[in-house]
Amino acid sequence: MVVTFLTFPIVAEDWLQWRGSKRDGIWRESGIVETIPSGGLKYRWRARIGSGYSGPAVANGRVYLTDRLRDPDRERLICFREIDGKKLWEHEYPCEYADLEYGNGPRATPTVDRNQVVVFGTKAHLTCFDAVSGKLIWKKDLVHEYDADVPRYGASAAPLFHKDLLIAYAGGKPDAMMVAFDRNTGEERWRSLSDRPAYSAPIIIHHAGQDQLIVWTGDATHSLDPNSGKVFWTVPYECGWDVAQTIASPVHVDDRLLFLMGWGRGAMTLKLDTEKPVASELWKTRSKPSTLMATPVFVGSDHFLSVDGQQGLCFIDAANGSQLWSDRRPIGAARMGYAHVTPNADRVFIFNQSGHLMLGRAMTNGFESLGETLLVEPTAGYRAQGPVVWSHPAYANLSVYARNDRELVCASLAASDYTHSVAEPVRIFPVRVLEKFIGMSAARSLAFSPDGSTLAVGTMVGTVRRVDPKTGEAEPPPRLRGRQRNRSFSLAWSGNGKWIACAGGTEFRQSRNNSQTSGYVRIWNAEDRSERPELKGLSNNVFSVSFSPDSTKILTSDAHHRVRLWDAASGEPIRSFLGHADAVWSAAFIPNSARVLSAGWDRMARVWNMESGNNLAILRGHEDAILTIAVSPDGRLAATGSADWTIRLWNLDSLDQPELLQGHRGAVYCLAFSSDGSRLFSGSGDETIRIWNVGQRQTTAILRGHQSGIRSIALSPDDSTLASTGLEDPLRLWTLK
Repeated sequence: MVVTFLTFPIVAEDWLQWRGSKRDGIWRESGIVETIPSGGLKYRWRARIGSGYSGPAVANGRVYLTDRLRDPDRERLICFREIDGKKLWEHEYPCEYADLEYGNGPRATPTVDRNQVVVFGTKAHLTCFDAVSGKLIWKKDLVHEYDADVPRYGASAAPLFHKDLLIAYAGGKPDAMMVAFDRNTGEERWRSLSDRPAYSAPIIIHHAGQDQLIVWTGDATHSLDPNSGKVFWTVPYECGWDVAQTIASPVHVDDRLLFLMGWGRGAMTLKLDTEKPVASELWKTRSKPSTLMATPVFVGSDHFLSVDGQQGLCFIDAANGSQLWSDRRPIGAARMGYAHVTPNADRVFIFNQSGHLMLGRAMTNGFESLGETLLVEPTAGYRAQGPVVWSHPAYANLSVYARNDRELVCASLAASDYTHSVAEPVRIFPVRVLEKFIGMSAARSLAFSPDGSTLAVGTMVGTVRRVDPKTGEAEPPPRLRGRQRNRSFSLAWSGNGKWIACAGGTEFRQSRNNSQTSGYVRIWNAEDRSERPELKGLSNNVFSVSFSPDSTKILTSDAHHRVRLWDAASGEPIRSFLGHADAVWSAAFIPNSARVLSAGWDRMARVWNMESGNNLAILRGHEDAILTIAVSPDGRLAATGSADWTIRLWNLDSLDQPELLQGHRGAVYCLAFSSDGSRLFSGSGDETIRIWNVGQRQTTAILRGHQSGIRSIALSPDDSTLASTGLEDPLRLWTLK
């Protein structure tokens, strides 16, 4: 049976705040696609932004978003024109994150009402602007002015407008957990509660003839008079080990309020009196249902959907909290999955932490998928377990708006935009899927031996295993001794096949690294597997490693903006190439010359004289970070892949204007030339691998099958086998001939 979500007559409306204009997470527009198109969505525009977890708000032809900028640390509100993504204005202010956990950026979605927009920063900066001009109206530093406690993961609860008030989850003292300000002057109008602040954004409901501000703190659930701060009722509901159990917003339906705890701590439903503002406990559980961070949504009035980090999408009986079914598909392959669920008529849009947008129907007998596509690719965001997208999307004007740490995108969901489709050059190649490389054993870097008989695989924890590309068989995983290694970013074989080098590290300060960041290059003898001493002086992520064609030198690039040349025999440094202004993601020797090439987050590639260390040329053109480079076997052509979704081809003899290769719909993370240089292989965050005819500058084939962004590819020396690995799914071996 299909059940319909609680909704109202369909009207066009903006997405003014956290979970939509009514703060109930429902999208009410019609004319929406019936299924997700197989070829993906059409992007109306993309705009470059900084990092953050906050979602966008859409109002009166404008889109508002907050982000974090670094060096120095500051937070920013940006206003874009809705029709084309043009930046209209921005405002930034200093905000020192220090050791804030998951310090990626602002959490709270901007709130828009009438002609004002308010933002709530990670360190409890509350700021009100004119929504059209961007003029500052008033601002508050709640830590300084109210002695506010900022939770360990940052202030997160989006403020809300009510009549002439702006109500904020301030976390202040004394008795200032909730504070209402005059929306025009910022003057305090009332304060209330002395509870521990958590992360749940408050809502306002109208019940029993009374507006009620529903607040969930680290200690209890409360109903306040939003006009005065007077407490109508309180029901204790205390967090145990961490206030991070309280993240989801309260959910109101009919005469009930649902509060869903995180981390397997259960749920509670309150029954509201119909005559006066009073509440009583209807039912309460201790473990399930639960959520990770997502706010549940009701299906009709008898069931609701929750997103459990381990079980996935769960269909719950609202009468008692019992679970009818669960389905992991909507949350993706992650061990601890997360997703936002947004109803539209009788369907739900689900946007998960892998950046996928799924459409489906939740029925009493299970979930029916109506297609999915990658909307934005996940980005790391100061999260040791790997890249994620945790921001809530906005739905307005037949479009979806979503962000990661690099860009804000607007994609059409209008049915009228998908009446015709254009076929892509997809070819089917035989492929073997190596399921053993998944989870903590997931592959992160790949390299074929010079004779093609062995594929080296670097894993998420820094171990290196060898695979027979003919059979797909892998040697047993090594036993980890001593401190656990971190991600392997790059692998390289020496040209004589004698040595294997692995580069990696972490930017996170962890106890297993003696509370320090780490970087490493480990080198093994390929025959007896003995390990040589590590290269010295590396203290943060080493993103690439390569051997010179004659195997006498090693080239590395790292997060400290350095490109370094090493003596392969002794492991001693020879020289550094200095000039990059940000992390250097890739570096390579240029065959048949005394030059090396490097590129990174400063959007530039640099050509260096290997003997003198002089910078010979700077290659500019990319609009975002360069994540990978490849040099043709004859040393005459270089390819650079970028977070701007493009590949550029450079003539290394003339260093003239590059040629542009377009087609990917995500960052290009890895590149490889064929042995004769006639073909180029590219792997992208859009979960595809493209094969390009270099001479014609055209895509000749698209390889599909990965369920997450491509992070590494390697081509066998005879061009017969392509190895590829995704962010969250198994290693694949493609037979090309």
